[in-house]
Amino acid sequence: MMAIIQTRDFGIRYGEKAVLSHVNVDVPAGRFFALLGENGAGKTTFIKALIGHNQQTNGLLTLNAKRIGFVPQFRDITRDYPLSIAEFVGLNYNKGWRLWFSPVEKQQIAAALQRMDLSDIASKRLGLASGGQQQRAFVAQALVQQPDLLILDESTASLDHEHKVALLQNIKQLQKAQDLTVLFITHELKLVSQYADGYLLFDNGHVTQGEAKDLGALTTKMTAPYDEDEVRHV
Repeated sequence: MMAIIQTRDFGIRYGEKAVLSHVNVDVPAGRFFALLGENGAGKTTFIKALIGHNQQTNGLLTLNAKRIGFVPQFRDITRDYPLSIAEFVGLNYNKGWRLWFSPVEKQQIAAALQRMDLSDIASKRLGLASGGQQQRAFVAQALVQQPDLLILDESTASLDHEHKVALLQNIKQLQKAQDLTVLFITHELKLVSQYADGYLLFDNGHVTQGEAKDLGALTTKMTAPYDEDEVRHV
């Protein structure tokens, strides 16, 4: 199986500080991988390198993805946010020089809304949507241009358990149906055991790769920081 992400002795520095070093991982295409580790362990730093936002790197990083969909950890959406859910999902197509969508773009927006069960409320203002609806809109926006790789930065952290499960079930179905690769930054081991295929564990500047079914061996090492009721961010 082709690796969509491959590193060989890969490292990242911030000035003189080495955040990651000698990272050797192979993430197969079409799988759901969880990124685990304590605060400051380098998960978000690694993601920034994948999307080209970190230039202080060394070693080899190969990314075999033509399109990346990224759902950041925080979005500042207030109640008076003016765009509808459909307009928000289509923002990636708006390059600032036109105010309309092509027929193909409209089809892709409609497909992303349908995939995330948002078609019935597409005209609703995003600021008035529930937390779960907003999170699905964020994912739909990332999906609209049909990425090969979907990155979720703690996308379930602010949701109650019911909405967490609904969101991840939807994404898991997409992953299987479309051979989509998913990277999910999380602290919630219960969700990892339910939905992920594998994991990357960030610890003290190093990264360990494994299968999700083997996570039980890590539970003694990963205790308090991963309590579902005390979610911490990187």
